[in-house]
Amino acid sequence: MTPAATADLEAVIRDAVLQALAARGLPVGDAERHGKHHENGLAAGRHPLALVEAEAPPHVHGRQSGSEYCTQCGGCMEPAVYETASRATPSSTAEMIDRLDRFTELVWRAEPQDITRLRQLTRPPMGRMPGVFYANFNLFWLGENLQTLRDKARAGTVPVEHLNEMLAAACLRSAVRLSKWKLLDVIFLLSDVVGFAQRTGCATQDELRELIEHLLLAVDRVQTWVDRIIPWHRLDAVLEPVP
Repeated sequence: MTPAATADLEAVIRDAVLQALAARGLPVGDAERHGKHHENGLAAGRHPLALVEAEAPPHVHGRQSGSEYCTQCGGCMEPAVYETASRATPSSTAEMIDRLDRFTELVWRAEPQDITRLRQLTRPPMGRMPGVFYANFNLFWLGENLQTLRDKARAGTVPVEHLNEMLAAACLRSAVRLSKWKLLDVIFLLSDVVGFAQRTGCATQDELRELIEHLLLAVDRVQTWVDRIIPWHRLDAVLEPVP
């Protein structure tokens, strides 16, 4: 695939995510639509890193009552986490937490479909690894931002309506960033949180603290799967900083 064709594909994917968010009534505005990529070369005699290979997916799938996704593995989520056309915005914090917990149960058991897509993603001239690194740290910093909001909610010094607004903004920004790496399941999960925070919202700081803690479990588990496929133990052996 030529660089021009790849750039077109990336634009199509990103626009599709933004359109999906907009179709659900979520404001996307001028959210980040452009990314910076840095080319990395290998020194003479060095060999390219390979992603840690995934185990063969299980062949037995089961669906939990009331759930759209498989609870036996992470390889058969169709569609990505939620039926976006038929699922209403959660009407309570408890309902939103229930969605987060079912997502966490899914991604806890086996490598999620998001990671399978990430393994296949390539961007010339950088190949596969930079996208994996970017996805890893995009998820990492989402977790850091969520912890900051959680601490503010715990302190009780910021009005809950402001915390709801900041939670929606943080999740929307991260959803757009993650669209570059095809983490579609996480994107739609975050879009549900955005919709809830904007339309319903937590009633108290303690509710918002609890919601964020459940969201952290879901996001951090996916980030752990991304981190797992990075061959950290081989980086120094095959790479070195550009002089």
